[in-house]
Amino acid sequence: MVNSTGSSSQTLIDKVEINVDCGEAFGSWEGGPDEALMPLIDAANVACGGHAGDPVIMRRTVALAKRYGVKVGAHPGFPDKAGFGRRVLVMSAEQAYAEMLYQVGSLKVFLDEAGVPLNHIKPHGMWYIMMQDNEELNDASMRAISHFKVPVYGMPNTLHESGAKKYGIPFIPEAFVDVNYDNKGVLLGVPGSRKMTTDDIYQAAASLAKKGLVPAVDYSLVDVGVKGQPFTICLHSDFKTCKENIAAARKAVDEVNNELYNSP
Repeated sequence: MVNSTGSSSQTLIDKVEINVDCGEAFGSWEGGPDEALMPLIDAANVACGGHAGDPVIMRRTVALAKRYGVKVGAHPGFPDKAGFGRRVLVMSAEQAYAEMLYQVGSLKVFLDEAGVPLNHIKPHGMWYIMMQDNEELNDASMRAISHFKVPVYGMPNTLHESGAKKYGIPFIPEAFVDVNYDNKGVLLGVPGSRKMTTDDIYQAAASLAKKGLVPAVDYSLVDVGVKGQPFTICLHSDFKTCKENIAAARKAVDEVNNELYNSP
């Protein structure tokens, strides 16, 4: 049961989880190795046709997640396939609101057809990053998200969390291990990050889960607000080493869950 503020993860997840962006193909472009990743993850963020994905890919990805028992969330992105949703796109509040409803609604049709519940919503790429501190974009996006009555994944102590609370949206804290934060704990995303090795990812995941700290892009340790509570770790399926990256994070997460939450 979710508390009245909708801001606590304690009643939503009971251990550290792994979520991965999936369904990021479109047309004849294959995207990431989704089927190989499904056994390693707890939740799939399925692209909704904005930065990637199309109706056939969305439907196939929902079916794949259902087969592996993986939870499915919507992964709306800026409508910019050429830039993979990782470029700044200026949208009015009306446009952001409508785009969010349109993309999440598109995925939900395929979920309903498959009998799979919508687990959460997590914006992609630059949309997610800009929602950290752009009040107008955050407000319009969260207002749209609130209609679906599911949790949102986001970064603690940012507008992600306060915007969710404003609209009564259950909030699940999220942290990253295959991209970097700056030394103030601001997420840089893919373009601003250094290359992470599998050992870097294992160590970062273990440190986050045990201490709430992660090495920033300059290697200083930063607190990203997840200490002492269950949260979800995001990794990306479009990296060449994505399977190895996710396997490294899975190893760390399983070890920590067994130690701290008595859960495999």
